[in-house]
Amino acid sequence: MPGFDLVRRQELLDEGFPLMRFYYGGQSSAAKFPAFDRLCDLRDEYRKLLPETVIARCPLTDRMLRWPIDTAGLDGWYWEWLNPTQRRPAGLPGTWIALKGAVRLTEPIAAAPFDCRPGPSAPFVLPHLLELPEAHAVIAEIPIGPHTGWAINYFAPKRPKDISLEDVWGQCRNPIFDPTSLDREYAEKMPPSDEDFELRPWLDAGKLLWIAPGDHTATLRHGAADCPYLDIEIDRRPQHIYDGKVTRYPRSDSS
Repeated sequence: MPGFDLVRRQELLDEGFPLMRFYYGGQSSAAKFPAFDRLCDLRDEYRKLLPETVIARCPLTDRMLRWPIDTAGLDGWYWEWLNPTQRRPAGLPGTWIALKGAVRLTEPIAAAPFDCRPGPSAPFVLPHLLELPEAHAVIAEIPIGPHTGWAINYFAPKRPKDISLEDVWGQCRNPIFDPTSLDREYAEKMPPSDEDFELRPWLDAGKLLWIAPGDHTATLRHGAADCPYLDIEIDRRPQHIYDGKVTRYPRSDSS
């Protein structure tokens, strides 16, 4: 994985996880403050390590989308649902409106002392976003350690202000459009996302485009023919990981 110091990444996590368990567990003590300060330093170094990974190409502008994402495993702090450690993407196209995703898990599941929510085990689309004027989605396969991830990015000429903010893949917030979380109250009053796992109609309609696995040129491909993201075994339940244990919760719509 060029540009990603995997050895140093592991060293940071190996030092940081015991500090997390100490700081967030048990009774309060003065010793927790230096532990917290050291943990912040480790997270800052980790943040700088995150590789700029190509996860899409904008169908409207032909610009590549690179995202600082931890592709080494779901145990990295990037994937901490409540408190992710991340960098804002540089050169984010003005046409970008959302990043969602899914992960097919493969054993072993690395243990990390935080809640990780990588999505369901198969890719999906959000119809209410694709139905926006001139909107398109792009799906790309992103290996994440031993797991298979799918990044689904959405693009449109303009993001309407009357739609809810979609949380960024694996996070409980949207740091791009709402970096201070001041809009969460409004966003969470909106209807929940209407996930559609049947990709073929969207591919045939030209609303969903795809990038072949391992294609570093991020060439956009059209139509359902030869698309590798169809006929994937579907488990629509959200996946939650904590300390290497996976729980799959029923969806709120009982589907």
